[in-house]
Amino acid sequence: MPAHKIDFYLKSSPSLRRLADQARRTAELQQVFLKNAPQPLTQACCVKQLRAGTLVLLADNAAIAAKLKQLAPRLLTAYQKQGVEVTSI
Repeated sequence: MPAHKIDFYLKSSPSLRRLADQARRTAELQQVFLKNAPQPLTQACCVKQLRAGTLVLLADNAAIAAKLKQLAPRLLTAYQKQGVEVTSI
Protein backbone atom coordinates (compact mmCIF):
# COMPACT_ATOMS: atom_id res chain seq x y z
CA MET A 1 0.00 0.00 0.00
CA PRO A 2 1.54 3.34 -1.01
CA ALA A 3 2.10 6.05 1.58
CA HIS A 4 -0.17 9.10 1.32
CA LYS A 5 -0.08 12.50 2.92
CA ILE A 6 -2.68 13.16 5.59
CA ASP A 7 -4.54 15.54 3.25
CA PHE A 8 -5.31 12.59 0.98
CA TYR A 9 -7.29 10.97 3.79
CA LEU A 10 -8.84 14.19 5.07
CA LYS A 11 -10.16 14.97 1.60
CA SER A 12 -11.43 11.44 1.01
CA SER A 13 -14.86 12.06 2.52
CA PRO A 14 -17.08 15.13 2.91
CA SER A 15 -17.36 14.72 6.69
CA LEU A 16 -13.57 14.52 7.15
CA ARG A 17 -13.14 17.49 4.82
CA ARG A 18 -15.57 19.57 6.92
CA LEU A 19 -13.83 18.51 10.12
CA ALA A 20 -10.41 19.45 8.73
CA ASP A 21 -11.71 22.82 7.53
CA GLN A 22 -13.24 23.51 10.94
CA ALA A 23 -9.97 22.59 12.67
CA ARG A 24 -8.00 24.93 10.38
CA ARG A 25 -10.44 27.76 11.03
CA THR A 26 -10.27 27.24 14.79
CA ALA A 27 -6.47 27.29 14.61
CA GLU A 28 -6.59 30.59 12.69
CA LEU A 29 -8.93 32.07 15.31
CA GLN A 30 -6.59 30.86 18.06
CA GLN A 31 -3.66 32.62 16.38
CA VAL A 32 -5.55 35.92 16.37
CA PHE A 33 -6.34 35.37 20.05
CA LEU A 34 -2.68 34.65 20.86
CA LYS A 35 -1.56 37.85 19.12
CA ASN A 36 -4.09 40.09 20.85
CA ALA A 37 -4.57 38.79 24.39
CA PRO A 38 -2.09 39.22 27.23
CA GLN A 39 0.33 36.30 27.39
CA PRO A 40 -0.76 35.02 30.85
CA LEU A 41 -4.34 34.76 29.58
CA THR A 42 -3.33 32.86 26.47
CA GLN A 43 -1.96 30.09 28.68
CA ALA A 44 -5.25 29.78 30.59
CA CYS A 45 -7.82 29.82 27.79
CA CYS A 46 -8.38 28.93 24.15
CA VAL A 47 -10.78 29.32 21.24
CA LYS A 48 -13.47 26.65 21.13
CA GLN A 49 -15.58 27.64 18.13
CA LEU A 50 -17.16 30.38 16.07
CA ARG A 51 -20.86 29.84 15.53
CA ALA A 52 -23.33 32.35 14.06
CA GLY A 53 -21.00 35.27 14.77
CA THR A 54 -20.37 34.31 18.40
CA LEU A 55 -16.81 33.38 19.33
CA VAL A 56 -16.70 30.91 22.21
CA LEU A 57 -13.59 30.91 24.40
CA LEU A 58 -12.81 28.30 27.05
CA ALA A 59 -11.29 29.57 30.30
CA ASP A 60 -9.57 27.56 33.01
CA ASN A 61 -11.49 29.26 35.81
CA ALA A 62 -13.93 32.04 36.69
CA ALA A 63 -11.20 34.65 37.27
CA ILE A 64 -9.84 34.11 33.76
CA ALA A 65 -13.37 34.26 32.34
CA ALA A 66 -13.98 37.57 34.12
CA LYS A 67 -10.78 39.04 32.66
CA LEU A 68 -11.77 37.81 29.20
CA LYS A 69 -15.11 39.52 29.60
CA GLN A 70 -13.28 42.79 30.29
CA LEU A 71 -11.11 42.28 27.19
CA ALA A 72 -13.99 41.27 24.93
CA PRO A 73 -14.37 44.67 23.20
CA ARG A 74 -10.65 44.78 22.37
CA LEU A 75 -10.64 41.18 21.15
CA LEU A 76 -13.79 41.77 19.12
CA THR A 77 -12.12 44.69 17.34
CA ALA A 78 -8.99 42.61 16.68
CA TYR A 79 -11.01 39.82 15.08
CA GLN A 80 -13.00 42.25 12.97
CA LYS A 81 -9.79 43.89 11.73
CA GLN A 82 -8.69 40.44 10.57
CA GLY A 83 -11.89 40.13 8.54
CA VAL A 84 -13.54 37.60 10.85
CA GLU A 85 -17.29 38.07 11.18
CA VAL A 86 -17.47 38.08 14.99
CA THR A 87 -20.34 39.97 16.58
CA SER A 88 -19.93 38.78 20.17
CA ILE A 89 -17.56 36.92 22.43
